[in-house]
Amino acid sequence: MVWIKRLSLLVAGLLAFIVVLLAYVMLFVNPNDFKDELKSVALEKANVNLRLDGDISWSFFPWLGLELENLGVALGSDAEILQFDRAEFGLAILPLLEKKIQVNKVNLVNLKASLNKDAQGQGNWQLDIPESSTSLSEAASGSLSATATPSVEESSESATPVNLPDIQLDELRIENAQVTYRDEQTKQLINATFNVQLNDVQWDKAWPMAMDVALTQSDLQGNTPLQLKAKLNANLAVFPERESLSLDSLVLSGGVSSDALPTSPIEVKLSATNIDLDLPQENVLVEGLAFSTLGVNVDAKIQAYQVLSSPQFSGVLSVGEFNPRYLMTRLNLPIPDMSDNTALTKARANITFEGSLDSIIAQPISITMDETKIEANAVVDLSPLRWDVSIAGKNLNLDRYLPTPVEASPEDVVINKDDGVASNTSADGAEQNSNVAGAVQNSGDVGELIPVDLIRSLNGHVGVVFEGLTVKKIKIDKIELDSTQARGLVKIYPLRASLYKGNITSKVSLDVRGNTPIVDISPAIDGVQIQPLLVDFMDMDKVAGATYLNGELSARGNQIDALMSSLQGDLLVEIKNGALVGTNLTKTVCEGIAAIRKESINEDQFGPDTPFETMRFPAHIVNGKVSTPGLKISSAGIQVTGDGVISLPDSSLNYQANVGIAGSELDKACRVNAKLTKLAFPIVCKGQFSDDPAGLCRPDIKGFGKLFANLAKDELKLKLEAEKVRLKEKEAELKAELEVQKQAEKARLETKLAAEKARLKAEFEEKRQAEAERAKEKLKEKLKSLF
Repeated sequence: MVWIKRLSLLVAGLLAFIVVLLAYVMLFVNPNDFKDELKSVALEKANVNLRLDGDISWSFFPWLGLELENLGVALGSDAEILQFDRAEFGLAILPLLEKKIQVNKVNLVNLKASLNKDAQGQGNWQLDIPESSTSLSEAASGSLSATATPSVEESSESATPVNLPDIQLDELRIENAQVTYRDEQTKQLINATFNVQLNDVQWDKAWPMAMDVALTQSDLQGNTPLQLKAKLNANLAVFPERESLSLDSLVLSGGVSSDALPTSPIEVKLSATNIDLDLPQENVLVEGLAFSTLGVNVDAKIQAYQVLSSPQFSGVLSVGEFNPRYLMTRLNLPIPDMSDNTALTKARANITFEGSLDSIIAQPISITMDETKIEANAVVDLSPLRWDVSIAGKNLNLDRYLPTPVEASPEDVVINKDDGVASNTSADGAEQNSNVAGAVQNSGDVGELIPVDLIRSLNGHVGVVFEGLTVKKIKIDKIELDSTQARGLVKIYPLRASLYKGNITSKVSLDVRGNTPIVDISPAIDGVQIQPLLVDFMDMDKVAGATYLNGELSARGNQIDALMSSLQGDLLVEIKNGALVGTNLTKTVCEGIAAIRKESINEDQFGPDTPFETMRFPAHIVNGKVSTPGLKISSAGIQVTGDGVISLPDSSLNYQANVGIAGSELDKACRVNAKLTKLAFPIVCKGQFSDDPAGLCRPDIKGFGKLFANLAKDELKLKLEAEKVRLKEKEAELKAELEVQKQAEKARLETKLAAEKARLKAEFEEKRQAEAERAKEKLKEKLKSLF
């Protein structure tokens, strides 16, 4: 017990000595007397020039405090790199005995830092260490190299955990800090002014932090500056034993200004409920992340694992409803020319994703654009870039987002009185049918239809199922397609679509690997109502009926008109239970018959269309011009064959149909006999698709005249043939009568001759008998005389 008492007295005496010594130092020692010595030591040992123009104040108990005023720091012979108007801190003495660091304040006022990097990348903050220090460092490095250097794994395994002392910092304040960074390599100049305040800093506890910064970035001459102002508030907690930290209630707000930006300023706000960082596990968790700018609000939750070694991540991203048109206006971006001013005014999205540095999986993806809803799944491989995407959507009218079509000005229509055919002519009488095509071509050359550069960059697979799709006015009830893209070659197979009460299946190939895009299509149509499709697609209302088609098509170009003018292929077409809309071929034939007879018909008694049971024809397409040799239309009242050219680039047709009719009881001017029902009357249809259908087709009067002239010639020929037959028959009758008379006379003469012969024979026989009797009598008399 005695030695304990003596030890206590010794410690008490030592403490008393220290207190007396500290009191002496504080009372009788002026720290300003050591300025020159401090400057000399800093210059000699570290090549640092200190400027200590202000007073130095210190305290030793119960706080070890230091306050410096008007302080400057320079490295070597360079200009000062750091300046302080005032720097002060206070450290509690007694807690140090318990391995606790308690600081009541750290305050830096009007900090100024000037950082420069020359063209060789050398920074003015990099020390030029004196030779003595260099020798010491070389000796130390030599001694270290003489021993085996453990690997990173060995050192990490053998290293003992560092027991950090407890820290309690009541306040850390940096007031009006100004930092200038000049970089000759990157030719940029950065000026930053910031304030930082931390309160109640302790391990394993959250402490509030606040910071505001104003930053300007420009070139070395100060041109094209980019200005940033931001404020940060958060609660920061550091857990040394777990080697982790946490930020909660994070709010970052600010704005960016620059003439180089599309709009200025851009206000931004970022907040997060909680951000956790686990250093040993390399994990980051961000919850309640919210970002907003220019009317766009984004909420997210992100998890990242092994971020330093093998990063993997997952998250949920939600973009609240916003107005894309307003966003583009705020960014001073040109809004594309769209036919609907209400398009692109509502959008929102939700994405769930996960991935790594090798691939990203996003499923599901939910996007709403105006009235269009899209659900998608995507798998993207990053090296090399390739994707596999599945899309399902509803209600998309692409025409709303496309420019309004430019309509060509119509040409004057002049009627050729010789044949009754309409033709487009200029003022001097020269035909100008190509003008309409040129106007349409010019209207179609507004922009490229196919994004060639984008398609050349594609590499992957896309599957699409869409309901309620409208494109180029074509209304598609449902479309399904499977597409592969490989660096400029896009193949779509199969492609199935339900539209206009029918179905289409097709195989499509788009090749943009060359200078001109090439499109190949193998279509098959089953029961599609052709009239509403043509009306919607090209405003052509000429044919109605259920259409069945098979064939091969190809086209080249990057505008609608270029594709149509280069269209090549062959089709086999059949239309059932249809009609030639706006054209009554029976009426047209009757008009021709009445014109030949110099009569007129009652047009009110004829319907506007020509209904038919079937229309069949092969279509041969060359440069967008469709010829239909072998066309045949079957109907109860008419039989039609025809051929001609339908020009898609010119939106025109030049066609002749040969119509046979059974006659009409509606009008006396159209009465026909059996001979006329055997004729095929020529009708010419010529003009633009936009022309009035009722005037598009007219009878070929010359053809009708030739037809009736030929009919008259045929009738005269028939009469001549009949007369020849009658004469031949009369001649035959006469010959027959003569022959009969001849035969009768011959028979009479033969009978008379036979009778004469019989008489003579009878007379001869009588005479012979008489002579025989006389001879016999004579013989008897002679015999009697003998005896």
